[in-house]
Amino acid sequence: MTKEGEALQQYAKSLKANSERIMPLLQRIKNQSKKLNFGATLTIGEYTIPPILSKIISQDHELQISMVVENTQILQKMLWDGEVDFVLLEGHFNREQFESKLICNEPFIAVCSPKNKIADDIIDFVDLLEENLILREKGSGTRDILVKALYNQNLSIKNFKHHIELGNMNAIKYLCHENVGVTFMYKEAVKNELSQGYLKEIRIRNFNVTHPFSFIYLKNCPDKDQIEYWYEKIKSLRVTNAKLKVYHPTN
Repeated sequence: MTKEGEALQQYAKSLKANSERIMPLLQRIKNQSKKLNFGATLTIGEYTIPPILSKIISQDHELQISMVVENTQILQKMLWDGEVDFVLLEGHFNREQFESKLICNEPFIAVCSPKNKIADDIIDFVDLLEENLILREKGSGTRDILVKALYNQNLSIKNFKHHIELGNMNAIKYLCHENVGVTFMYKEAVKNELSQGYLKEIRIRNFNVTHPFSFIYLKNCPDKDQIEYWYEKIKSLRVTNAKLKVYHPTN
């Protein structure tokens, strides 16, 4: 396919996705209903967004809220299918296909059990290869970031002695605490465990990775002003909440 053909294909895909949104939007306007319908990847959905939603609800009790927590690939498909208005992503996505705005840049760190022999040392990245790697399933944003970070070290998942795939972050944390292996997570997702000494951040020489948390939505969407209103709201409330306290779900 030529570049012109690819551009036409993306435009047609965007038109179809937006057409799925027009009738629900008109119905919402007719009924004067207030609705917040969006998706979020696991770290954002479990750790970043709950305190923000709490403030949004306290400001407007009539607002109907629907949040889907899924991995990056599924959420992008839901956006194309018109099932959600916008998505909060921690993973990689095609910036030519979506409008996007930055929420924040989040540190991406390695963690282990306090009982692990490397917990109190400063190590080289290759020293981790003798550890079991515990990681998320394929399609998750966290795994995508890890794969890229490994690539930048001329490594891959296969270079680790053994790896375990889990779709539940609390299960990953528990296994790390039990010294089954090490994992990589956004610091946002493990702040509570670090502060309590349940887990330890692994200090790795020349490893300083951050990744954006992004707000994405369809190009040329019919309710762009409303969607961008929610971006500004979420971003401002996140900044306010970060100054006050950190939310941690019960493990």
